[in-house]
Amino acid sequence: MSSGPAPVDTTALNGAQHRPPHAEFMQIWEEGYVSNHVSFENMQLPGLFIVDGAPLRGENQRIDRSKIREYVDSMMASSPHFRLRLQRSALGLTPPAWVPDSAFDLSRHIVFADEIVDIGTADLRRLAGAYGGLMSLRHPLWRVHVTELANGDVAVGVVMHHASMDGMSGMKLFGSMFQKKADDALPSPRDPFASERAPSAWQLPRLAFQQWRQRQVSLAAAWKDYWSFPFIRRARRVVARNLLPLRFGMGGEKARAKMLPPVHSDYRQLDAAAVGRRARGFGGSLSDLQVGAVIGSWDGEERIVRLRFPVSFHSNDRPHIRNHVRDMEVAGDADADIADIVASVSAQVARREAILAGEPVPGLPIGYSTLLPWLSRPAFFCGGELRAMIPFPASLGRDQLAAAGIIYNGSLFVGANMPIYRDANAIVGRIYELMTGMPDPGRP
Repeated sequence: MSSGPAPVDTTALNGAQHRPPHAEFMQIWEEGYVSNHVSFENMQLPGLFIVDGAPLRGENQRIDRSKIREYVDSMMASSPHFRLRLQRSALGLTPPAWVPDSAFDLSRHIVFADEIVDIGTADLRRLAGAYGGLMSLRHPLWRVHVTELANGDVAVGVVMHHASMDGMSGMKLFGSMFQKKADDALPSPRDPFASERAPSAWQLPRLAFQQWRQRQVSLAAAWKDYWSFPFIRRARRVVARNLLPLRFGMGGEKARAKMLPPVHSDYRQLDAAAVGRRARGFGGSLSDLQVGAVIGSWDGEERIVRLRFPVSFHSNDRPHIRNHVRDMEVAGDADADIADIVASVSAQVARREAILAGEPVPGLPIGYSTLLPWLSRPAFFCGGELRAMIPFPASLGRDQLAAAGIIYNGSLFVGANMPIYRDANAIVGRIYELMTGMPDPGRP
């Protein structure tokens, strides 16, 4: 005879209730990256890694998917950054916050391509996973796309969202994905937020106030910090957050097609030391040379053009800020000698305070350039040595020419985006020639 329903074990439930909440709030300017479906998609940033495929293969000589899943689980999914999703606050009183995803599922974040692809003719953006569609706001904003290559290597594409990082913080995050040695033991997979929980939308305003107050050294400093943003601006932001569900998808596919026309990408591998010597010979930095080469490779009718590039303001006293850069613009004559362009760019960078303060910059705006150091040693993915890192710049959807350079293990990898009606291979080849002073060898 039954004595009634079995008692419910409330230990786990009570434990969950007593775990402290975890929330990392976005900065106000970061909200623009997730303000509508066009901005959200445009800020899904792909990167592509070419890895020695031999250690990634099983007995049948095809890639070992289980081994790669275990690696991603240990090196990425066990890291706090890769377990956070966005949570919006009640009544839009605070910016969205990054909170633990209690329903995390690795299968949502890793995709294996069935075909074997020739890297020499492949669509690099497809290999990177750029065409995988909008990522879900209900889960962490990243995915991995793995493709076998005909030459035996493996292409590992990683798509992440700009709302969660900028160039400098992104490089640190990419570094955490790789082993220092091929035979390094993998850490055991874990839930990095096992002792914490996601707060509710109604709890976020209180948490935001507590975190803000902890950062203030005095009441006077708190008063000054709060009024550093006009009240009307704050009120408008609250209204915008509450209207977001109504306007996120406004314009639909028509708006997307207008603001995100089709683009394609190509890349080159350069000797970083040799290119650095060439830049110094022109009296500029490596970044100045890359900016100058992008300007000099421009093939449009307008010859006086301007280009954006980021200036980092990261500092140790504000580690909670994920995106801490400002864009400045420099101008150049695309018909000038590369040495003269670099000298001009270097002189403009020296006046960056005036330019950032609003000094007008002439010329047709064509796009964007960024250059980032990464690793000075070899890195390994699932035991396979990383042979190449192909970057794609975080450009605006309608930029005509945007380039990103990454320095890895003695090489400078320069990748560029441009509309499909421009000759990506020829333009990236011209960037190579201007940066090296040598004939373009073509895609590696």
